[in-house]
Amino acid sequence: MEKQVTAQTGRGGYLEALLNSCPDAVIAINAEGTMTFANKEACQLIECEMRDLVGKSIVIIYESLEHARETNRKLFLSGGIAHDHESVLKTKKGKQIPVRISASHLKDSTGNYAGAVGYFQAYRPWPTAEAKVKAHVEELEAELEEWKDLGAPVYELCPGLATVVVVGRLDAERVNRVKNNVMNYMDSHRTSVVRIDVSTVLMDDAPAVASALLKLIRSVRLQGVEIMLTGVGSSLAEAIEPLVGDVNSLNVFGSRDLALQAALNFIGLEIRKKD
Repeated sequence: MEKQVTAQTGRGGYLEALLNSCPDAVIAINAEGTMTFANKEACQLIECEMRDLVGKSIVIIYESLEHARETNRKLFLSGGIAHDHESVLKTKKGKQIPVRISASHLKDSTGNYAGAVGYFQAYRPWPTAEAKVKAHVEELEAELEEWKDLGAPVYELCPGLATVVVVGRLDAERVNRVKNNVMNYMDSHRTSVVRIDVSTVLMDDAPAVASALLKLIRSVRLQGVEIMLTGVGSSLAEAIEPLVGDVNSLNVFGSRDLALQAALNFIGLEIRKKD
């Protein structure tokens, strides 16, 4: 194989010129696994000179001995021809390069194995990378879902009185989550009043939030529980006003203290100063 390749590449340089014009890295080996030819792309891929490759074992260009053996096994198991086999090479300085290898065994005139020629394409291992990214995204989405559920928990201030403080960005979807939290809480607690504080929220779509908020109030009231709403800003107030016939039907308060006092009065309790 070594004499054959040398003769062919030396005959006017036609074969060498052809292989050097190939956009892929091309490396040929003899039956002992020694490299007998490497084109310019192969040298650029491995970041070395041709003299660093020709005459050396093919193993030196692989990231590990196991990668070299796996390529060899793949070739023999597939009958001497392999397409797009994924492996990892290394540069002269040790940099790892994921590659796809297409290779073929070479035979002499008697049909005996004489070596092999391989085409190496550097690539970004998207399937593995995408799987890792997807898993990370799913993990973040799960954490986000948990955060959303915990973003407006329902607390019991005292028997019969619960409170919800909504912090951060508020949209119709999150109002629905708050509603579900409140409804689930009421299923397991004897509740007469729920105080909802929206004084620190940020909204992009006040009309949608207003509509969802009124649905929350109606759903809770249908179960015989009163809603005390506090912290309603001007944009939310303007969005709510055209949606209700009588704003006096809503228990809306300008401060948390007033809402708390009204909620306690509703369940027959009051706040007294210590003597």
